[in-house]
Amino acid sequence: MAELSYREAIAAGIAQEMARDPMVYFIGEDIGAAGGVFKATVGLFDRFGPDR
Repeated sequence: MAELSYREAIAAGIAQEMARDPMVYFIGEDIGAAGGVFKATVGLFDRFGPDR
């Protein structure tokens, strides 16, 4: 099993659930294309688009 940082684990968990279930979406401040203040959502905008 790979060792992940806390931030990487959060990002992986969010991405996993969003890929698994199209009804899952992520809302909040600063989570768009920039990946959030703590960069925990980097890549999600590109992968899932602005509607999720």
